[in-house]
Amino acid sequence: MPESLLGDGLTIEATMPLAWTPGPPVDDLTLARLNADNHQLLVADSTLDEVRVHEALKDESPALVHELQRLDYKLNILLRLTADLAMRQNGLPPPRLVRFSSRGLEWVGDDAPAPGSAGVLMLYVNPSLPQPLRLPAIVSDASHNQVCAARLQFTGLSESVVELIEKMIFRHHRRLVAGARLSPNRQT
Repeated sequence: MPESLLGDGLTIEATMPLAWTPGPPVDDLTLARLNADNHQLLVADSTLDEVRVHEALKDESPALVHELQRLDYKLNILLRLTADLAMRQNGLPPPRLVRFSSRGLEWVGDDAPAPGSAGVLMLYVNPSLPQPLRLPAIVSDASHNQVCAARLQFTGLSESVVELIEKMIFRHHRRLVAGARLSPNRQT
């Protein structure tokens, strides 16, 4: 994949549900709404991902900290149940092998859109949040080496959304590194 599309930074390579809706480039009002929705989803994702005791609770009693952790656990269960119900009701698009950065995405699949087409990519980044990122994009390339693939370049993302996507990718990478260190099959 050309580095000019994904950039020099970290990328995520994973299997995620995604859907492509072809259409004309989005207008400014729709773009503002998509950026606001994406921002809200990425902030929610980061709060689910980061488990830490807030600095304000450092000096609180252990009983209070324990109670807040218990409530957090219950809220996480409720969120998971709600997400499962929403997924059963609405379903998810099929998962695809993707590699993406804050600039673009590549996916492998028989239904790759044609180069030059515009539309909105819906990417489900967290199974606990059955709401997708909605990323306006243009297909820059498709199908290479007899493999159906699409390379999409994101368009019109706000700086805050780009920054939050980069942070999400960093957290993903950090989890992979931590998992590799803790793996019992690790060769030293």
